[in-house]
Amino acid sequence: MITSETPRQNTPSPTESRANYGFALYLASKTAFVVYLAWAFIPSHWLEYIGLTYLPQKYWAITIPVWVCFVIVVITLLYPAINMLLVPPMNDPRILTDSFARETINEVRPGGIPTVSDLDLSEVCKTLYLDSKNKN
Repeated sequence: MITSETPRQNTPSPTESRANYGFALYLASKTAFVVYLAWAFIPSHWLEYIGLTYLPQKYWAITIPVWVCFVIVVITLLYPAINMLLVPPMNDPRILTDSFARETINEVRPGGIPTVSDLDLSEVCKTLYLDSKNKN
């Protein structure tokens, strides 16, 4: 039986179900933000008058966003700093080689492919940066 369905393609546009979930999440986040702003700016006695008595203190309306901003700043500063501390200095031999390096074996069969190995840094620099006049 032949069907006229086209094969499914990968596209950047969302599928129907993902679009629906995205729209629902958009509406939920906007609603939560409006409720947060109402809780933060409406005086407590008005909220108690309409029956909302089990709300957190207004202190948390400022504290949580400040802590979130602080954590974001600390992460953006701390993560690169830790990475810079973990990189060895430029004169450290660990930059040139490590325990997994393979030494070059010059024995190659005629017409064969050389074995996989690490290249010596001085040979790479000679090949890349010396003019053809300076090569011996």
